[in-house]
Amino acid sequence: MKLYFMYGGRTAEHDVTIMSTHSALEAIDYHKYEVIPVYITRAGEFIKGLPITEPVPNDQALKLDVANEASWRKEPEHSLGTKFQLEELANAKDAVVFPMIHGTFGEDGTIQGLLEVLNVPYVGAGIRASAVAMDKIMSKIIFDEFGIPQVPYVAVLAAHYQDENNVEAVHEKIATKLGFPVYVKPANGGSSIGITKVDTSDDLKAALDLAFKYDDRVIVEKGIVNARELAVGVLGNENPKASIAGEIGKKQEFYDFESKFVDGSTKLIIPASITPEQLAAVQKYSILAFNAVGATGLTRADFFLDEAGAVYLNEIQTLPGFTKFSMYPYLWQASGVSYAELIDQLIQLGIAEFEVKSQISANF
Repeated sequence: MKLYFMYGGRTAEHDVTIMSTHSALEAIDYHKYEVIPVYITRAGEFIKGLPITEPVPNDQALKLDVANEASWRKEPEHSLGTKFQLEELANAKDAVVFPMIHGTFGEDGTIQGLLEVLNVPYVGAGIRASAVAMDKIMSKIIFDEFGIPQVPYVAVLAAHYQDENNVEAVHEKIATKLGFPVYVKPANGGSSIGITKVDTSDDLKAALDLAFKYDDRVIVEKGIVNARELAVGVLGNENPKASIAGEIGKKQEFYDFESKFVDGSTKLIIPASITPEQLAAVQKYSILAFNAVGATGLTRADFFLDEAGAVYLNEIQTLPGFTKFSMYPYLWQASGVSYAELIDQLIQLGIAEFEVKSQISANF
C-alpha cells in the first residue's frame, strides 16, 4: 500500500510538522507501506520526494526543493523533489494519506477538504471535526452544550477590538468576568504559538495584539492558580478508547513552544499521579469531547486539575504532536500500544472511515 506523508504547509507550525514526520518515519513499517513524502512549502507548493525506504537521518533532509529529478541529500542541504500532481491521488487505489500538518491549513479542515475532493482515504478527523476542534471559541460552545466542565472564558473578535471605542470595555469585561491571571490565545492555532500569560490589566493589550497577529478571533481564559496540566489520548472511530492520563511537569509557567518541541525541558509524567475518580473523569470527558465534535482517528484532550481536585477541559487537538518530545505517542506506549502499532492503527482507522463515507455516498 502507498502511504503518502504530507507535511510542512502554510502554517506557523511548519517546522513542527517536519519534526513530527521525522519521528513517525523512524517507526513506520517499511515492509508494509511504500512511503512517499509530499512536502508542502510555506508558499503552498506541493513537492514529491523519492520513496522513503528507511528512516531519514535528519529533519532538514525532509525539506524539498523543486528539481527535474528527485534525490535525497544529507545534512545540511535540502533534498530534491518534483512538482506533485494532485491528480495522482484522485481516486487512488491502494493508497492512503497521512496529513502530518499541525495548525492552520492542515489541522483545521483545509487539507481534509482537499483530500475529500480527491476521494482518497486519509488519517485523522474529517472536515467538520477538524475545523470545530481547531477553533477554540466554537469548540468551547459545543463542549458547553455537552456539559463538559471548562474554565470561564471571553471571546474577542478583531473587528470589534480594533475599534478604539471598544478597547476599554473589552478589558473591563475580561477583568470583571475572569480576573487575573488569564491566558490570551489565538482561537485558531496550536503548539502554544501566540499565547501569553497575563498577570495584570497593564499587559492585556500587548497580549491581545500578539494573538491577533495569528488570528482575527482570540479567546481569553481564566488562569487557575497552581493548576496541574493533564492529557489523555483518544484513539478510534465509532467506539474510541481513552489512554491512561499523563501530566505535564513544567519548568516554566506554561507548556510553551520551546518546551514542547525544541529543548525537551518539559517532563512528561506518565501515568499521572491522580485518583481513580479523576482518571475516570478525564477519560470520560476525553471521549465525550471526541464524539461531540464528530472526530475520527485520534485526538488528545488537555485538562486542568485545580487544587480542589476538579478537572476542566482545556482543549482537544485532532492532530497532536508526534515528535520525540510529544505526549500523545507516549500516552499510548504506556497504554500498551507501541509507536509503530499506533501509526498502523491510525492508518487502518483512516481506511475504515473512508469505507464508511463511501457507503453513505452510495446511498445518494
